Parts: sequence; C-alpha cells; structure tokens
Amino acid sequence: MDRRNVTGLNGLVHEGLFNSHTGFLIDVACDANRYAVVEPYMQFDPVLLTEGPATCTGCRALLDSAQGAPRHPADVARECANAVLADADNRGYPPTLDDEGLRLAFVRLAPDAGDLRPLFERLARGVYDPQNSYRTEPLYALTREHLVDTLTERALKVPEGTPEVKVRYTRYTGGELQAPVGVGDRLTYDGLASGHWDTGTVTAVEDSGVLVDFHNGFPPRHYKRHEVCRWFAFKRDRAPHIRT
Repeated sequence: MDRRNVTGLNGLVHEGLFNSHTGFLIDVACDANRYAVVEPYMQFDPVLLTEGPATCTGCRALLDSAQGAPRHPADVARECANAVLADADNRGYPPTLDDEGLRLAFVRLAPDAGDLRPLFERLARGVYDPQNSYRTEPLYALTREHLVDTLTERALKVPEGTPEVKVRYTRYTGGELQAPVGVGDRLTYDGLASGHWDTGTVTAVEDSGVLVDFHNGFPPRHYKRHEVCRWFAFKRDRAPHIRT
C-alpha cells in the first residue's frame, strides 16, 4: 500500500492510502474517508496529488505519532491481512475477500488472537446496516487491499526456469494483468460459448505446452503454449503458498 498526500475537496491535505498495483485511492488516514477527496462515483484525479505536508489534523496526529493517537489504519490493516492470510494458508484455501467473508474470518480468529483479540472481536461484529441487513466496517476495505496486493504478487511468481505462458489474471478489487502460469495454478476454462466454466489445476509446464487436470473428472488435457490464453478465461488466486 502506498501513502501519498492528496488535496481534499475542502482544500485540506490528507494522507491518501493507495493500492500499490493499481493506484486506486482506497481511503485517507483519518476518519474523513475517501469521499473527502473524491465525489461519489467519480474517479480519483492524479492532479490532486501533492508534495505539500498534510494539513488535516487527524492525518497529522497519525503521522506525528501524537501521544494517545490511535495506530495508523494502514498498519492495523496490514496486521489484520497477515492474520487472515495465514489462517487461509493453514486451511489450504485462498483468503476470503468480500466484507461478510472477512467478518467471518475474524469471528474464527478472535478467540486465539491474544493482544489483538479486542480488535478482531470488533471486526467480527462489524457495523450492522438494518436497511440492507448487512455488516461492514471501514477497516475491511484496507485489509482487503493488502490481501489483494499479496495475492497479486503470488500470481506473478513462478519458479525460475518455467517456460513462459501467460493468461489473464483479474484482481478482486479491480484491474487486470497477464500473469505467468506455473505448476499448481488453477485455471478456469472459457465457457462463453459452451456455458461450462470448468476449473483445472496445472500439473506441468513444458516447452511443448501446459498439462491441465480438470476438477470435473475429465481426463487431463495438453494445451500448446500459445493456446492457453485462448482456451482459458483467467487464472484464479493461488492457494495456499507461493511455490518454490
């Protein structure tokens, strides 16, 4: 996550928290939230970036580590994301990324969280919206961006010497890139024409092509390297660990 100062709608300079891969403005450090900088449904304008110091009192307190000031939300979110990711890796699945999934992850993590238990219990409760029967929490968005950053870095890594084969990788919070394919990756078949979006696991990547073992009971199939991006719609998040 990148931290850069931005000029808000009222002229105050806030510390903005940005996705390090896409440049998306996730939030600001203080409680004003991102809509102190951008109008709802509008994209962030890079012209708002500034080299000037933060003038928002809330952001300044966090930056100056004033006595009694709460921890920086980006640091808290990183700690939360690391806990969620470690739990997901231990369970053998990619981490959940939607608000309710994150809330349930903290429900599971809270009892054994030690000093972080009060924080995780708060995140496990969330904030109930009676109009939408939904629970949310401002820290979910920052935690999710940390998780997406980590998953993107995993998706871009394959063992050295693996023949280059690339396929589309779409991030949960937006943005798309071409990611290399390696053994253990899960690919989803392009079912736009057939309606069948089968998922398979890559069992071999060779100069001659890629061998995919489908999860629906079909026999493994070999695809030439240049065919992979045509037959498969996208690469899924890697689980659970980075391959070595």
